Amino acid sequence: MLRRMPAHPLRHVDDAFLKDAPLVVRSSVQLRAQPSEVWEVLGSDEMWSWLPVIDRLEWQTPRPHVAGSVRRLRIGKFLTLDEEFYRWDTDRRATFRVVGQSRRVVDALIEDFLLVPSEGGTELTWTMAFAPLKGARLPLGLLAPVLRPGNTLAISGIKKLLR
Repeated sequence: MLRRMPAHPLRHVDDAFLKDAPLVVRSSVQLRAQPSEVWEVLGSDEMWSWLPVIDRLEWQTPRPHVAGSVRRLRIGKFLTLDEEFYRWDTDRRATFRVVGQSRRVVDALIEDFLLVPSEGGTELTWTMAFAPLKGARLPLGLLAPVLRPGNTLAISGIKKLLR
């Protein structure tokens, strides 16, 4: 059952935002697992469990996951986000937009996970695109070079759940 959404809605965005957002960060990792194995982890309750800053992840809608599924994620007991998946292409691609936040942090946020079969496994590409709140003076030009390696390191943690 869907619990009450965080108080602050975000701007509604779609695939165009993956190209046009003020900040777009793409990170890829090569995995020694088949797309179906990677997909299982992406949709699990353990996704991001290797990342200490994420201290809670709960699916708000029942399985099986489909387009329209909602996941709630809490970051450092500080920020709760509701993520609505508008794309759920099993074993291939999942995309969500953040629809609500417990504190006003960003104006819009979207994430995309693309799985491409490769020799010996799967290439997983995670794209994160966001827009800061209007009037926020984030140094996006300085933030991107820090986020790219950080995001690559973060998504590489999925290897811990792939056996």
